[in-house]
Amino acid sequence: MTLQAAVDWFVRLQGDSDLETWIGFQAWLEADSANARAYDTVEALWVDIEEAPPSRESRAATTSDNVVPLTPRRAAKSPRRGLWIGVGGAVAAALAVAIALPALMKPGYEDYATAKGQIRKISLADGSKVTLGAASTLRVRLGKTQRDAVLVDGEAAFDVAHQPSRPFVVAAGDREIRVLGTEFNVLNHGDRLDVTVRRGLVAVSGDGQSVQVAKGQKLTHAKGSAISPIKAVDPEAEFAWSKGQLIYRDAPLSEVVADINRYVATPISVDPSAASVKFSGVLSIDEEAAMIRRLELFAPVVSQPGSGQIVLKAKTARP
Repeated sequence: MTLQAAVDWFVRLQGDSDLETWIGFQAWLEADSANARAYDTVEALWVDIEEAPPSRESRAATTSDNVVPLTPRRAAKSPRRGLWIGVGGAVAAALAVAIALPALMKPGYEDYATAKGQIRKISLADGSKVTLGAASTLRVRLGKTQRDAVLVDGEAAFDVAHQPSRPFVVAAGDREIRVLGTEFNVLNHGDRLDVTVRRGLVAVSGDGQSVQVAKGQKLTHAKGSAISPIKAVDPEAEFAWSKGQLIYRDAPLSEVVADINRYVATPISVDPSAASVKFSGVLSIDEEAAMIRRLELFAPVVSQPGSGQIVLKAKTARP
């Protein structure tokens, strides 16, 4: 019965589980050590099967330039439920197959990078999806007991496959983001770190502290700071960059410019006269000149060419 319960929980957690479901799962795990062992057995079996080497057909498949599948995707969620119905014989047979398959371990990291203005979609071997923003660098290692990612610089939206006994951990700046089953966005650039959750829950830790960020919340952290405020946001606005838009509401101009600089060839800087300017509006990710024109329309600033850069000055400031 314990093994059957573990299978039931495994299947249940493959969907878009809410917070109450995760709390119930955690309570079941802690109720008896046998529960955790049974779940680990089920999870390990699935990991072994899905990490099998790709077939000849999948290796020969044509892929687009912006999608990088590392291994074939897992079976769809509805067939997966059927896989575990006959748990006695099915598990035994699957175990026999898993033992026969060579282990596919990934001791090193896979590196991904984008140039200015480029957005890249990545499919990971565990079924997770990543949208990597412009001028960004990401490193990923899918280990046996833990999946690790390092957002070296830039922005990335993660849609993580649910594997509760094999956590997905993202290192960004001086913070670590541990996924409890979710879809979330991370911006790590300079001293700024933003973590926004669209689905599920994440735990952000550092300096001996850990806070949870839930659906519809955004954590903002400045490197070296002991305080990381959390506020309610519209997740769709925070993820809009992945669809070609940058959406702001009363954001400092310096923050807006830092984002735009990852999409344009000519660096943009903010003159001290415009340091206090706040920006609200929608910027389509477009050609450099068009993005600057929209800035001038939405904010009281004017652009002036400088030495190898474009300077934004307040309209009321005298040259």
